[in-house]
Amino acid sequence: MSNWMLRVLPLLAALGLAAPAEAGDLSGLFDSSFAYTRVPASGAQGLPALDTDQYTFKLAGLYTFDNPGFAVQLEGQDDFHYGIKFNLAHLWNAGGSVFWRDNKGTIGLSASYFAVDAPALPLFPGKTSIESYGAFGEYYIFDNLTLQAKGGGTTGGVGAASVYGSGGLTWYDAPDLALHLSATFTSYTSANNWTNVDASVEYLPFRSIPVSLYLGYDFVNISGLGYTKANTFFGGLKLHLGEGSALVDYERTGPVEWTGNSTPGANLKF
Repeated sequence: MSNWMLRVLPLLAALGLAAPAEAGDLSGLFDSSFAYTRVPASGAQGLPALDTDQYTFKLAGLYTFDNPGFAVQLEGQDDFHYGIKFNLAHLWNAGGSVFWRDNKGTIGLSASYFAVDAPALPLFPGKTSIESYGAFGEYYIFDNLTLQAKGGGTTGGVGAASVYGSGGLTWYDAPDLALHLSATFTSYTSANNWTNVDASVEYLPFRSIPVSLYLGYDFVNISGLGYTKANTFFGGLKLHLGEGSALVDYERTGPVEWTGNSTPGANLKF
């Protein structure tokens, strides 16, 4: 892990512990999901089709100093990636965000460290590590609509570095039913470009049980790797911990899921 990451992550943790916790200051999110990705064969390059399974577990904790005011979030994720038959690649990342939040939205900065311990095709031919950094914002333009934007970069593997930009929205057809849409462009220094669109539906069935369910589809167009596209179908559940009753409350007052970290597509998160 680079020197700047070693400085940033302890600073985020220290900020989160700088004030005594009060009721409503702490909240959390546990996210467990499964994703299946199909990467069609590339006849021109003589590359076979790829089928990958991913089992992902994410935990995020948020400390809110005040609302409106600053907040600090720390998170970690494990991704068990079966991209080669009988071979498991373990992808994990840890990081955090510092942001300002009020009743109209959020704006903040994120940093994270990512590593993979085995080949995870088509993106990772072997062991590597990546550092991600970026800025993000959400605008709660209406009670039932959130607009989102982020941008940043990565250093490390995958052609040494990348830059990315993303825009999205969340539409609440009801307080407990959300439609998430996003589009992302990631350009790697090795001339590999990923253009991604992602859509999912999330539903909180019972307010007395703070568990929401979601299903989604992700498409990414790839250039420069031989493979040209990937289709991902995913689903999972989220356990929301903290104040709130409806899904829209959890997503606007609890841990931020739209952070500044890189998400190039195919369920990969740096």
